[in-house]
Amino acid sequence: MKRAFLLFILATTALLSCHNNRQPEEKNEKAPVIIPLVTTPFYYAQLKGQVGGRMITMQLLKLAPHLFRGYYSYDSAGVPISIWGSEDSDQVKIYEDNASKEEERFFGGKLTDDGYFMGVWHGDSTSFHFELHTDMNKCMPLNIYYSTDSVKLVPSMAASPVGTASNSIIWPDSSADSTLSKFLIQEITGSAKINDPHKYVRKAVDSFVLGYRLAARDVDSAEIASTSSASWNWTAENDMKVVWNTWPLLVIEKYVYDFTGGAHGNWGSSYKTLDLAKKEVLTPEKVFKPGYKEALAPFLDKAFRKKFHIDEDESLDQSLLVKTITPNNNFIMTDKGVAFSYSPYEIGPYALGQVTLFVPLSEIKNLMK
Repeated sequence: MKRAFLLFILATTALLSCHNNRQPEEKNEKAPVIIPLVTTPFYYAQLKGQVGGRMITMQLLKLAPHLFRGYYSYDSAGVPISIWGSEDSDQVKIYEDNASKEEERFFGGKLTDDGYFMGVWHGDSTSFHFELHTDMNKCMPLNIYYSTDSVKLVPSMAASPVGTASNSIIWPDSSADSTLSKFLIQEITGSAKINDPHKYVRKAVDSFVLGYRLAARDVDSAEIASTSSASWNWTAENDMKVVWNTWPLLVIEKYVYDFTGGAHGNWGSSYKTLDLAKKEVLTPEKVFKPGYKEALAPFLDKAFRKKFHIDEDESLDQSLLVKTITPNNNFIMTDKGVAFSYSPYEIGPYALGQVTLFVPLSEIKNLMK
C-alpha cells in the first residue's frame, strides 16, 4: 500500500468587509486580491469578465492536481452553469454542462499568476475571446484542502486491483469573522466543534481505506489472479464546490461518487443555500408561501422541457419516472432565480444523470414570502 499522503493549500485571499455581518461594500474596501492561478496548488477564486459582450462571474476551484471544477453564470441571468476541466502543460480547458450532445461548449486558454484566465470560449457554432480576472469583492473567502490515498486489494500481487479514494473540501479563510466561520464549518461538517480541516478532509479517505482492507480479508487471491478483477477497483470521490458567492448568498455543492463493484457507480450532488448575513440555511419553506410545491410544479415541468427540448404535447413520463416534477429540498438560490436539483433515479433514469432546473424569480414573485 502506498503511504497515505495529504495535500493542502491555503489559497491567498483578502480580508473583505463581508466577513462582518454587513454588506461588504459599505466602506474600507481592501486592495484587489491577486490569486496566483498557476503556482498555487489548490485554490478557490472568483473571476469576472466578458464573454461575447456579456458579463460573467466564474467560481473556479482547483480541487486536485490538474483538476478544475466550479460554476459560472451570466450576470444578467444568474443561472449557475456547472464547469469542469483539466490542464495540460500551460493550457487549460474548462468544459460547461450542456444538455445538448451535439456541440461542446468550453473555455480554452491560459491561467496566469497575476490572477487572469484568458483565451477563447467555444460553443453555439461560434467563438469569443475572453479575459477574466480575479475579483474577490463581495464574497466569502475560502480555502481548499485535498487528500487522496490508494491501497492494493492483494499486496503481494503485482497486478492487484486497487481501491482509490479522494476528498476535497472548502473551508473558511482564517481572516473571516469568527462567528461566520463557525456557521460555515457547521454546514460543511455537521459540527461547529470541528476546527481542523486537515483531519476532516482525511476522515472520508481513511474510512474508505479501512472498508477496502476489511473487504480484502475474504478475497481469494488465486481467484482474483485467474479471473477479471475490474469489479474490485473500488473508487470513492468526494468534493465540494462553490455554486454562488455574492453577499449575502453562498451556495455550496457536495458531490459524492462511489463504485464498489457492479454495473456502475452511484453518484449525486446535494446543495445548500446559505444566508451569511442571517447565518441560516435557506430552504424552500423559508422562501415560498404555503402551497408552493403544487404551484411550482408547472414551472419545473416547463424548465425541463426547455432544457431537454421536449415538446409540449409529449408526456414527461416518456422521458422521466414521474408525470410532473415537484420541488424537493435540494435547493439553490441566486439573485435572479431558484433551482431544484434531482439525483439520478430521483425523477429519471440513471443515464439522464443529475437534473438541475432553474426558474427565474420574475416568473414566481407571487409565490414568494
